[in-house]
Amino acid sequence: MENWKTGLIALLLPLVLAGCKTLTGGTPDWVANPKTVYPESAYLVAVGAGDTRRAAENAAAANLSRIFEARIESDERLLDQSRETNTSFERTTDFTADINIVSAQTLYNIQHAEAWKDGNGRYHAVAYLERRSTAGIYRDKIEEQTTRVNYLMANAANEGNILKKYATLRAAYRHAVQADGLLKQLKVIHPPSMREATPGYSMNKLREELVNTARMIKVAVTVDGDDEKRMTATLQEFITGYGFMVGKPAVLNMLAKVDVTDTGEREQGLVFVRYELMLQIRNANGDVLVTVRDTGREAHKTLEQARTRSFRTLENAIKAGGAQLLDAHFDSLIDQ
Repeated sequence: MENWKTGLIALLLPLVLAGCKTLTGGTPDWVANPKTVYPESAYLVAVGAGDTRRAAENAAAANLSRIFEARIESDERLLDQSRETNTSFERTTDFTADINIVSAQTLYNIQHAEAWKDGNGRYHAVAYLERRSTAGIYRDKIEEQTTRVNYLMANAANEGNILKKYATLRAAYRHAVQADGLLKQLKVIHPPSMREATPGYSMNKLREELVNTARMIKVAVTVDGDDEKRMTATLQEFITGYGFMVGKPAVLNMLAKVDVTDTGEREQGLVFVRYELMLQIRNANGDVLVTVRDTGREAHKTLEQARTRSFRTLENAIKAGGAQLLDAHFDSLIDQ
């Protein structure tokens, strides 16, 4: 082990020392072909340019990230189904959406070595990952996420409260997605480490359990002042996005009151309306879990257009603020 550490220090020391200064003079070999200095068998490397050394290093890091997938896309397939009888109404959603945790790659252990300033005053810099040492960091991070997944799955298996079970499985799946993203990066960095780092659980089975648990949560939606049922449709879409069912008997109740009124103001050809929203999400015992309030004014050329703009504003408030508060509630249910 000591020999390995000594060898690694000897390998990196020249690079660290080089990073302490900015080179000038003739164009270094790594500017045109960094792999001549940083062999592909040992490194992932990229070069960037900028008006300052920091800008060049940032550009190099960005170019390094492009070696990996630029984006982790969520795969959403939502199929609405509804069923109505004389005594009940149910709407279900076939929810198979991956939880999208990051929009761009986050890489660990990026190093910066030498930089070069060309004759025009422009900086060029190197960013690299040393494959073996970086693989060790990734294995540790994947193991950490895997431990959390296994812990949460065990808790979910013994949980009798359906909301807590859903919240626990949701958290487990979120950590599983994080582990999967790290594993994909590790495959690029150091493929031989994949076998040892791959978790033993099945993401497909975890996703299936999360979907099935979500379907057991029925939600009743009641909105006062929504003659056109526009807000009702928005709330139903919002809640089925979690994989829940709209129906009874309800595990959750969404109670809302919406009011959009003409203020009587007319200014510069615009009609002003005032909007108000009061939304509560309650559990079966009547306890308030989430409250969303929003008030304000909107204006447009006609009363109908102003009303439409008001509803659009309220819909955005529900999708953003409501989701944030509901997510926070589910997180609060988890045994950390």
